[in-house]
Amino acid sequence: MKETKRKILDKSLELFNRDGFTTVSIRQIASELGISHSNLIYHFNTKNDIVIALHQELLEKAITLNETTIHHPNFIESLFNSTKNGFKILYQYRFLMIELNTILKENEKLKHIFIEIESIRAKMYRIVINRAIEEGYMREQEYDNEYDFFILTIKIFSDSWISSSEIYETTSSQEIIEKYCSLFVKLFFPYLTAKGKNEFLNF
Repeated sequence: MKETKRKILDKSLELFNRDGFTTVSIRQIASELGISHSNLIYHFNTKNDIVIALHQELLEKAITLNETTIHHPNFIESLFNSTKNGFKILYQYRFLMIELNTILKENEKLKHIFIEIESIRAKMYRIVINRAIEEGYMREQEYDNEYDFFILTIKIFSDSWISSSEIYETTSSQEIIEKYCSLFVKLFFPYLTAKGKNEFLNF
């Protein structure tokens, strides 16, 4: 990636996180970088183009993490570590989660990408859960589609925890991430077997 393009993405991410996507303009980004407006739009014609590029970065990091999660030899260790690393990644791009609805309304291309990714996320969660069941860490379903509902629950949590933290939390980013990671992994506890609960409590 060209140096100027990299600088534009880094500065845009900083400003979107600090001031909000809707309030930051292309001209503000150019001014903060000390480059001309025409120079910036040579690389990214609109803010939406910048958002798509930033989302692609987030996606690539998430895919790498998911591959590690799926192939990790220990489910409980993977649950804790992948949640912490995943939440750190999301927090780096937190403007996307805070203003998700507004961004997707303005960006039809990104909306289609996001919906497609949601389907992939659900399949990834199902793979991880099925493996945890096979290895004796999670129990079988107690009613039809129980894990489908659980997957929906954890997806909703993943999409909304940053917005919640913006409203209710006044602590450091590290403390916020640790708090919501702890809440997230505890969602799994009722579904664990005795073996899974023992390892969970002793992790």
